[in-house]
Amino acid sequence: MGGKAFSHGPEPLLTPRMPPTVYRHLLDHFLVKLAAFFERVASPIEAPEKVTFGDVDLLVAEPRDTPFNITTIAKALDADRTLPFPPIYSLAVPYPDLEGSFVQLDLQLCKSANFEWELFHKSHGDLWNLIGTSIRPFGLTANDTGLYLRIPEIELENRKRAMVFLTAKPDSVLDFLALDRDDWSRPFDTMEVMFAYACSCRFFRAQSYEKHDLKSNDRKRMAQREVFKRFVEDYLPNRILGVQNEGDASSLTRYDVFEEALRQFDKGEEAETRIQQWRQERDKLSRKQAARQWRRKQAMEDDAYTDAWMQFSSSKA
Repeated sequence: MGGKAFSHGPEPLLTPRMPPTVYRHLLDHFLVKLAAFFERVASPIEAPEKVTFGDVDLLVAEPRDTPFNITTIAKALDADRTLPFPPIYSLAVPYPDLEGSFVQLDLQLCKSANFEWELFHKSHGDLWNLIGTSIRPFGLTANDTGLYLRIPEIELENRKRAMVFLTAKPDSVLDFLALDRDDWSRPFDTMEVMFAYACSCRFFRAQSYEKHDLKSNDRKRMAQREVFKRFVEDYLPNRILGVQNEGDASSLTRYDVFEEALRQFDKGEEAETRIQQWRQERDKLSRKQAARQWRRKQAMEDDAYTDAWMQFSSSKA
């Protein structure tokens, strides 16, 4: 929430941004404290070049005590205030040695089975926004539950039903995108290093980031996300020759990726079943529509015949 969850309302709290020393001290403190309440506690890998931090984000799973009780946790952390927005819970914790100020701690309660993926998907700040623009033209979508493949035939009319789940295993996704596992596992030194990593994705095409080709969501990111804007407006124009060599996808087609993904993740049967069901439903709907049109036509013809007969009868009278 960017550290602003408590800065509004009738009794706002002061939540100043933290320098790295304060942030890392609190991060370690919270990790130790929360380990008493959850089996799994972790922080996403930080984005590069951050000089201040607005809040502390932690993912937690498998509460040691059930039902989950945020009030007990807030008390253990000396939190002044709690804002529940399940599955995210924001706590205002006293800022060290700064009386009257607070630090916003955001806890995201994850399902155990999805913990590793959520941690993976939230790492490196805006990196997934950059990768997402690269993989989208090839029918791939990564969201907070995993990597999906979109079926073109269905997508035009029903995007949700077009989504075939591929995997929520981070290493499998990195391998499929041809992204280095070791580089992903640690923070990037600079923003430029992270940008170069994004361009090493085998689906990267510079054309996908040209302004006239950007989708509405990407144009929103250009306006709202400084990292995305910097990548598109500053990094790519200056490094265009180099990045083309790092991840040129010009020879790939969406059909190629569709077939490869189904083989790689063993989803061919599921996709074929989805397609056949869709076609049967569309065919059934088409027959119903045709029957309605035929009945409507017949009714109009009957009405016309009745009108004509009545006019004929009136003229005879």
